[in-house]
Amino acid sequence: MFLSDEATKIPLRPAASQIGAADWEVLSHFWYPVAIAAEIADHPAKASLLDVDLVLFRDEKDQVAIALDRCPHRFIRLSSGQVRDGLIECPFHGLRFDGTGQCRHIPSLGRSAKLPQRYAVRTFPARERYGLIWTCLGDPAAHDIPFLPEFADMPAADITFAPVSDWAISAPRQIENFFDLSHLPFVHASTLGGNQDSPLKPGRIEQAADAVTLHAEYSESDGAGGHHLAYYTYRIVLPFVIDFQVHYADEARKPLISCDIASPVSAHVSRVFQLHKVEGGPTAGAALVNMLEAVNAEDRAILAELAFADLPLGQAHEIHLPVDNIAHSYRAGLRALGLGKAD
Repeated sequence: MFLSDEATKIPLRPAASQIGAADWEVLSHFWYPVAIAAEIADHPAKASLLDVDLVLFRDEKDQVAIALDRCPHRFIRLSSGQVRDGLIECPFHGLRFDGTGQCRHIPSLGRSAKLPQRYAVRTFPARERYGLIWTCLGDPAAHDIPFLPEFADMPAADITFAPVSDWAISAPRQIENFFDLSHLPFVHASTLGGNQDSPLKPGRIEQAADAVTLHAEYSESDGAGGHHLAYYTYRIVLPFVIDFQVHYADEARKPLISCDIASPVSAHVSRVFQLHKVEGGPTAGAALVNMLEAVNAEDRAILAELAFADLPLGQAHEIHLPVDNIAHSYRAGLRALGLGKAD
């Protein structure tokens, strides 16, 4: 009911967070996307990252700013207010803050009042890359924004974005599901297809300092009796990014170049961003998104049946198949980051 006077500083990680304090600290130093840049317009936008509520708005220079979604006066959510001339205004008492977080106007004090530096809201770095707005809650110099070669030089207007959605599953669970080969002929029988009785050969794995890559073959079926040998490449940039490509033995079939990013909203919710490089303009892009949204719907349905929400980083809690070699490598990479240790 009351905040003790001894609590001189409210920690950024909420006390109710189900992300362990040690894991939260490790994850806080990575960059994550929180919005599609083009969707941040004239009104404040909400986001949540690692259980921290954020507000995004365009400042006086039309640059995206990111702040703690909490007015420092009486803790009203700034996202419930409005943006006036590049300043975000609290709807409770009208305090206005600029893109650096500094309070620039308090109506009850008058326009000529000189405001103390401590009258400010906490802000976080905002960078636009690949048409997305990225931020970091911890040390922004600890890691770089993941490098996605296929999208690095693409204008944002040429990137096809899937609708951003929140999945009721943790970020590492979403990533593991994406590169899981043996679920494809079962969960995606009506979309990607495949032979449920055909053995799957484990893919080849490459290790790098910040990523693990899986090269695998899969025979897709088209529902009309046709089968198409596909070569899948999953480059998993730690902790929660997949740079994904599909090329076909039949070179007449167009390759698929995509990226899947699971931004950790909380311990068991992730905001999923998916980017696609598509030839053929908006019509082709829309068709691809519609097809992949059907795949996503199948994934969300099966993942809703998970009996244990947290991802085991060891091998003792589950049985494992040969095609799970990529999961072992991914989990080893997460452990190497310092994740999964007891608080």
